[in-house]
Amino acid sequence: MRFFRSMRYHISQGFKSIFRNGVMTVASILILVSCMVILGTFYLIISNIDENFNNMKDLNVIEVRVPVTYSEEQTEEVRAGLQKICDEKEIIPGDPVYISKEEHLARFKELYGDQEWSDFFNEELNPLRPSFEITFDHLSDITEVVRIVSAIEGITLSNGAAAIAPSNIKSCVEVYRNVMSVKKTLYTVGLWMMGILLIISLFVIINTIKLGIHGRRNEIMFMRYCGATKHFIRMPFLIEGGLIGIFSAIIAFGIEYLLYTYALVGLVRSSTSVISGSGITVSPYLSHAPVLGVLFLIIGLFAGVIAGRISLKKYLKV
Repeated sequence: MRFFRSMRYHISQGFKSIFRNGVMTVASILILVSCMVILGTFYLIISNIDENFNNMKDLNVIEVRVPVTYSEEQTEEVRAGLQKICDEKEIIPGDPVYISKEEHLARFKELYGDQEWSDFFNEELNPLRPSFEITFDHLSDITEVVRIVSAIEGITLSNGAAAIAPSNIKSCVEVYRNVMSVKKTLYTVGLWMMGILLIISLFVIINTIKLGIHGRRNEIMFMRYCGATKHFIRMPFLIEGGLIGIFSAIIAFGIEYLLYTYALVGLVRSSTSVISGSGITVSPYLSHAPVLGVLFLIIGLFAGVIAGRISLKKYLKV
């Protein structure tokens, strides 16, 4: 019972300090909310980029198109060259797979069979070319993938001519590289902005708690003369910082929901309506809500409690 009475006292004092320094408290919450919203927005954008990137079909596949003028012997020379490359590279788990004109037509019909113009393509009128497909375990080692593309360009026929022109090699190397560059930039910008705002938040919260300490300085001195422990004196101010962090997390979570639902989702939908068939999707906010909630709560409690401890150490000397 004594513990609960003590906690009730500390929490009530924490709330009183928040309302006692209303202007500084609001400033602390606004800056901390800005920090969380910026971080959350970058997290949501990067998460959706990852999801759309992972949903891209044939992302880890290099397609080597065989010219229609090639004979069976020349096609076999291309296959042998690709097989040699596959045998030498550890990130290629299997052999090159041959895809005939007929198989390409079947894939085409599966993708675009509902389009009116797709009826013009049939067995008699098949402009598609046979090809070989090389599948990677992953594209994380982008430098090695680029080397493989260069090796494919270096395959020659028995007469010494280049077997495959660069225009006949279809890969997602540039797409992967560009996406990774965008992600890296977003990570860097987001972390720097979060760090700057977090530092500003700490200073504002420190000053807010400092005002509370100054306003209760006589009460604090009286408690110390009466034998109050350092822990007992610290708790209300630590709770004040924690409450500021929790309020900031709740507000930031709500603002992030509104921004995501009505701004980001609306922007993507309007873009996909202009770019027909882009295939860009946006995951529901609820799928990110647990991570965002925990992240905001951690940032808020960290900033509030750390700021409270710094204020106490510097100004209260306990």
